[in-house]
Amino acid sequence: MPFRTRDFALFLLTVAFLIVGITSTVHTDLVSEDNLASVAVFDETASTSYQAVLPEHGADTRSSKLASLREKIAALVLSPVPEEEIVEPVEEETEVEEGTGEVLLCPNYSAPKVMAWQPQGLLFEVVEGARLVYREGGATPATVNELGETVPGVPSRTVLLQLPLRSFPSPTETCLSSDIVGIALDGSLMRNTEQSLYTIFGAETLLGYALDGFPIYGANESVKTDSCGGATVAGSYRYYVSTERAGMISCFGGEPVAL
Repeated sequence: MPFRTRDFALFLLTVAFLIVGITSTVHTDLVSEDNLASVAVFDETASTSYQAVLPEHGADTRSSKLASLREKIAALVLSPVPEEEIVEPVEEETEVEEGTGEVLLCPNYSAPKVMAWQPQGLLFEVVEGARLVYREGGATPATVNELGETVPGVPSRTVLLQLPLRSFPSPTETCLSSDIVGIALDGSLMRNTEQSLYTIFGAETLLGYALDGFPIYGANESVKTDSCGGATVAGSYRYYVSTERAGMISCFGGEPVAL
């Protein structure tokens, strides 16, 4: 009996060792699998979050990019510009309405006629807003004052015309009632049909004054004149003679005085 009890005890002890060994082995395997799973998860996460992605076509170096950029710039600079793309600047010209050259005659226009006119000794003078055309005559007789002193005579003056002083023309034109349109500086009458006598003078030459008071200058083909043959220069209106008109002037820019 004692022998059987000892054998049974040894049997139980052996079984216990086996159970402990199996349990320990299973636990170790389970722990190892958990660790491997954790490591696998960590590696998968790390590879997903931090893995560098390279472009499929490959990366160019910095030097190759600079070289490519230089080639493109050189091609743009050295390439010729097509002729159709070159646009020349166009200067805009202001159109000015010019006169037709036709003379505006009044219904009561009188044909050229001879007048009793003495141009010798005629003078021009601006007095109180008017241009006087006059001739000096003999002096008045000398007189003696209360103190017994002799007072010389005063030269007499005969005014033939009183031309208005104007700077700008009137809004409306005035027709020509006669062939005589002005007074020349030498005192002679300026006839509209004799403009060819004055076209030999230049634009800076003052020839005389029209009956409306505006000055008349020589030929100036570079200035565009209006329908009467005048233009505003340096703030003042004036006439210019021209071979392209039928007369010295085509109309009056202001109201003329009667001769």
